[in-house]
Amino acid sequence: MSVVVHASARIHMGFYNFLTDGIAYGGLGAALSQPSVVVRVSRLGGKGFDVVNRSGVDISDCIDSVVKAFDLRGVGIEVLSAIPRHIGLGSTTQMTLAIAYAASKLLGLGYGVRDIAVRLCRGRDSGIGVIAFERGGFIVDSGRRISESGKVLCPTSLEDLPQPIFRAPIPRKWSFILFIQKMRRGFDEIGERRAMDVPTSLPKDIQHELYKLVFLYMIPSILRRDIDVFGKALTRLQFVVGEYFSKYQGGIFCCEEAEAIVNTMLRHGVKGVGQSSWGPTVYGLVEGHAIAKRIAERVLKDVKSKGIEAEYMVVKASNRGAMVVMER
Repeated sequence: MSVVVHASARIHMGFYNFLTDGIAYGGLGAALSQPSVVVRVSRLGGKGFDVVNRSGVDISDCIDSVVKAFDLRGVGIEVLSAIPRHIGLGSTTQMTLAIAYAASKLLGLGYGVRDIAVRLCRGRDSGIGVIAFERGGFIVDSGRRISESGKVLCPTSLEDLPQPIFRAPIPRKWSFILFIQKMRRGFDEIGERRAMDVPTSLPKDIQHELYKLVFLYMIPSILRRDIDVFGKALTRLQFVVGEYFSKYQGGIFCCEEAEAIVNTMLRHGVKGVGQSSWGPTVYGLVEGHAIAKRIAERVLKDVKSKGIEAEYMVVKASNRGAMVVMER
């Protein structure tokens, strides 16, 4: 018997709250149809375990963390596809949740997605990856209470995880252009701690602007399917959030190349732009797959003329959570 889990990438669209009244990192993001994680976990004879990685992506740390956290024995783990690491698309969370959730289903351990997240220290800075795995769509989370020391620590209970305070399907006509630079990588799990462990408050006027962008513009506009209002608010929020993190990443975006791609996408008519997490993936929001494809080709031509090596994907949102298939 085997259990196969399919999980999608996510883009992290930033934070609407950094630190207010002891609550840190209220975030927002969206699940994507691709790239994706596909893993199969099967029973084996004996108490050992076996790993076959067919993805071409090094996910040994993900497997090690799951095996250690759940003391897995007597299982075979087959990785059929994986999200590239450290490019801002949630590879670690989606892979570890997929393996652990498949193992729980196979072995009858009874762990839900959020139980697994707590045991694996997922949802430490943001709940977007966990909620994307559960439900997909466009997500706004609650943020987390900081510790008495003023630091963000691993969740210790289900209640300690960021909660979904808003979730809605993303209109089917909306497409995302993902641009991924070939020679850049974002912070890894260790590198991001310097930026995230101790959140700081924003000036009240900037904090108020972020609240307005999310709760007066982005949430109502996605319910109305108004891509223009949503895209403008998203772009503004991304620039405000980028300014907060500029002292860690050297600018509003992770690098000059990301900034150049973002500006080029805006010039060619995308409705909204952003950098997912620490990058280097940047994205543009467009209505219509064919239009998105044409814009992406024009942007690629322009950025290549500037010596920027990048590749792109045009993807839809994923409005459902991870899929689980039982095989006998």
